[in-house]
Amino acid sequence: MIDRLNRLFRVERGEWPKLIQFGLFGFLLQMGLGVGFSAGDAAFFSNVGADALPVIFMLTPAVMLVYTGVFSVLMVRFSLDRMVMATLAMLVAGGVLLWALLDRAGDSQPLYYALKLYLAMWYIAIYSLFWNYTDAYFDIQDAKRLFPLFAAFCALGTAAGALIVNLFAATIPLPGFLLLWAGIAFVTMPLAYSIGRRWPQLAENDAETDGQAGGIGAQFAMLVKAFRGSRYTLALTATLFVTLLMTNLAEYQYAAVLQQGRSETELAALFGALYAASNIFNLVVCLFVFNRLVTRLGVRNVAFILPFTYFAVFGFFFLSSGYAAAIAAFFAYHGVLTSIEYNNQNLLFNAVPSAIKRPLRTVVEGMCEPLASLIAGAFLLYAAKYLDLRELSGIGVMLGALLIAIVMLLRQLYPAAMVGNMRRGWLNFGRPIPALTAEADARLRELAVAPDAPLHRQAGELDGEGETAQLADAEAIAALLAAAPQQTPRERRRSAAMLVDFGEPAIPHLVAALRDARRSQGARAVAARGLAALSQAQFAAQSDAIVESELDAARQAMDSARRLDAASDASGLTGLLARAQRERASATVDFLLELLALRGLLPDSDLLIVSLHSSNAKVRANAMEAIETGIGHSLFRRVDAVLRPSDDAETSPPMEPELIALIEAALDRGGPVEVAVSLAMLHQQLSEADFVRRTGRLIHPGMAEPLRRQLLALMGMRQDEGAGRVALIDALRRTPNFAAATLEALAGLAAAARSEPPEAAAWNGATATGDRFWIAHADIRDTAARYPDLALVMLRLQDGRGHAA
Repeated sequence: MIDRLNRLFRVERGEWPKLIQFGLFGFLLQMGLGVGFSAGDAAFFSNVGADALPVIFMLTPAVMLVYTGVFSVLMVRFSLDRMVMATLAMLVAGGVLLWALLDRAGDSQPLYYALKLYLAMWYIAIYSLFWNYTDAYFDIQDAKRLFPLFAAFCALGTAAGALIVNLFAATIPLPGFLLLWAGIAFVTMPLAYSIGRRWPQLAENDAETDGQAGGIGAQFAMLVKAFRGSRYTLALTATLFVTLLMTNLAEYQYAAVLQQGRSETELAALFGALYAASNIFNLVVCLFVFNRLVTRLGVRNVAFILPFTYFAVFGFFFLSSGYAAAIAAFFAYHGVLTSIEYNNQNLLFNAVPSAIKRPLRTVVEGMCEPLASLIAGAFLLYAAKYLDLRELSGIGVMLGALLIAIVMLLRQLYPAAMVGNMRRGWLNFGRPIPALTAEADARLRELAVAPDAPLHRQAGELDGEGETAQLADAEAIAALLAAAPQQTPRERRRSAAMLVDFGEPAIPHLVAALRDARRSQGARAVAARGLAALSQAQFAAQSDAIVESELDAARQAMDSARRLDAASDASGLTGLLARAQRERASATVDFLLELLALRGLLPDSDLLIVSLHSSNAKVRANAMEAIETGIGHSLFRRVDAVLRPSDDAETSPPMEPELIALIEAALDRGGPVEVAVSLAMLHQQLSEADFVRRTGRLIHPGMAEPLRRQLLALMGMRQDEGAGRVALIDALRRTPNFAAATLEALAGLAAAARSEPPEAAAWNGATATGDRFWIAHADIRDTAARYPDLALVMLRLQDGRGHAA
């Protein structure tokens, strides 16, 4: 039953307690707001009238200026948890005060103006507070699944509040509903306190410091800088601004139609019914539609739904200004805006600079939206004298067209904004690589020289022409590609640049290398970079098929790893092989991201790869979002299945024949570490004769030296001093200093291990099969230079923050 609910609502195992607590928090906040809005709107329209709405629109910015100032002070000085408690306390006090005033002076029009402004303030403030608070606990990938569910809880709460007013409007005086709102806020306090104590907040990025900016002035300076330097921030703000202009216009038009010929009680019942119906609609959309919609279309495409809805509604009002048009406008505002646009805005805010996301949202929702109300109110005060509803609808149509154009710009800026946000928390991998030192450049040129046919193509020197030069080209290209696995990322880029200098004759060699799945992914990546620079058409012709085949291989590796995880093995080698296969699948995705970036479908692949391997959940999720935006839903689902495999199905332990088949498959398809571990496992499982028979196919003239030594040792033809290669890797992966590094990086460290202490400073924090070993610090640094994941692990050990790297 639980598994069915998980699939229906797209909830992962273990998430329900957190989901229920945050959902109930949103439910109670919105139930109180639903009670206050339904009763307060009815009281305002009955005692003052819709003609006064422009005045409310103009006064709202002044009220929000006070609220935003107070909120900003609290945001700088206190935690989000304490801000929530302070807000709930203000709701309790405000509800009790308004109940007392309206109960004693219920015929005072200024009091109803104050009530409407109070409602307008909390409509914005509660929404901003809840989503700022919730965003601190979830990354964007979780948000795409769970935020619609939270919105459903909120919609259900608003509907419940509106239904309470609808059912009891004839028996409970309207001021009594404000007292009820205060009571709901009071009972919400223990839940808010429990959330803050139980669930940890997530850091925005890997560069985030523990403290915020020093004060309001510092935060204001950061906001100004963000608006100056981020076109996306400007586009998002413009989107929200124009959206609210249209929302105010829609509210004015539907209120003007619906108030005609109705008493206060009738109007309260009507609004109660409409709010209830719209929030039931919101509930359905949030539970079953939005998360699937945003997964299928993407965040930036869903942003078009409300602009087109408003465009159509105002077109309807232009053609017919009757009751049906008013209902359509009401549902566009309280339905589509609430269930789709607001949910999507929560995701769009994720691409603004993370350092100012919360204060930016506070300013935008606390001031920019009321400023739009001010402009709309001033315009409506003027327009009410000279324009009828049909002419106002024509203006709404024009605003709808403008909003569509702004969202088109927002859609184009979104991917680059996501990447920019990730880059602020990391080194800028997109910067041009500085020139190599003379020694490093000489080392690389040596790799480009064939042993018996010297070639310095970079300097324009050739030892012959025609066939002799072609042979030298081929050997130099092969030498560069063969050296790639041992090169640093910087050297690989330089190698790719040198391959480009060979010109078009290198294309056939690079195509062959790229298509050869037996080569290391480092070599194939260098070939891909060179080929993409020489001939984008040739590269594109190869890349699609390679992406398909590599994804299939990655999926098979993940399936094999799942089966191996279920096997019991006292030696721990099955777990080691399973980890090696998962890492191969992950490395395959890294390789594919580089191919897709070279195709122009993704931004900086190095930044995406590093972000995917971050320990920070939000950094990883931002990378996933950038990938999904670039490659589309269908391909992303296959990539996501490798990066985040489902653990729903239980796996039974494999029988011995199946286990041996899985090990032999790893011999044929796996990387160097997989092959080494597989050999050790087969040696345990098989007789000596059977082992020799099954592994004989690995012996060939070009076999790697570590593999040759291991095979000779397992066959009893060689005796190595100290622990073997697999034992060293196994020991290093159990060492806290290196455990988080990939097995490929650990294999590099294992190759540098010594059974005797070196003269230079060395690390000796572990033993393998009872034998102590040492690794020189210089060798650790050299290995970390070749394997960025090892370098990041070492950086994290030196960093005080748990989420770093």
